Amino acid sequence: MKHINKSIVLDRIFKTSGYFLRLVRWPNLLMIIVIQIALYYVLIERVYNSIGLTGAMGVFDLSILVLSTVFVAAAGYIINDYYDIDTDTINKPDKQLIGLKIAPRTAIISYYTLNFLAIVGGFYLAIKAGSWRIGLLSAMLIILLWLYSTKYKRTVLVGNFAVAFMAAMSIIVIWLFEFFILRKQPADFVSVSPYLKMITWYFTGYSVFSFLLTLCREVIKDAEDIQGDGQSGMNTLAVRYGIKASKYVASIITVITIILGIVAAVSFLNNNMSLVGVYFMIAVVAPLFYLVFRILTAKEKSDFHTISLIVKVIMIAGILALQPIAMSYFL
Repeated sequence: MKHINKSIVLDRIFKTSGYFLRLVRWPNLLMIIVIQIALYYVLIERVYNSIGLTGAMGVFDLSILVLSTVFVAAAGYIINDYYDIDTDTINKPDKQLIGLKIAPRTAIISYYTLNFLAIVGGFYLAIKAGSWRIGLLSAMLIILLWLYSTKYKRTVLVGNFAVAFMAAMSIIVIWLFEFFILRKQPADFVSVSPYLKMITWYFTGYSVFSFLLTLCREVIKDAEDIQGDGQSGMNTLAVRYGIKASKYVASIITVITIILGIVAAVSFLNNNMSLVGVYFMIAVVAPLFYLVFRILTAKEKSDFHTISLIVKVIMIAGILALQPIAMSYFL
């Protein structure tokens, strides 16, 4: 009897854990982890190693930063779904978790717990970096996500920009904290100083790339969820101006990304980084042209869902460009 009860308890724990992982969008969190670690080790650490140094943050501090970022994002997904219970009943009834699989009280407790841990981690790193002000970054992002869930997502494009800004910040924070911690090590800072501009440019480029693609994806998601958003009183771009307007805006954003992608590829080619330039044209720019075609020809809900997946693939392809970039510089 005890064995049976134990099996039931374990089964319930596994199911609840699975529901929670779905709630916090674990594939998206995994992507954040991979992107941040790749940016640090393939770019920053590679630069440092070329001059006989190691990263200022180190494994432990980097882990704290990555976890803090992931906790903020996970909490954001939770509070978003908490306020979207009615909308999700219409848009994705088969995927709704809060209220069906996870109790609202449990969701809120998880939300506050994750945010608390993120703030603690942020202030730990801020103190180590000698600037308590950057410790406020986690709190600022938490407030932004809460405003998004309660207010901004109901306003034309404001919510989309908020989410895109969050995506860009998840990239910028890696170099931001590394830079401030590096400043506390004067000798190493002087050694790395010739490379600071180059590293800053790459992080800026990737943050812009992430911002634009995330903004495009958010506009497309609004078009996908137009039925539920409309019935819930949300004033998204798709609800207010129609799916055609959403498609045009998403296409314009993608074209801007294409132009910047071509500029980046040409810049790589002109700076004797042919491998990177060719890779960027084939793996990033070409799929972006295909993305524009899919956006303009999209009609069904499933079409918009496919477009969202294509955007994710392009983002991954962009991150994979870090390896040929590093090879071009340091081999």
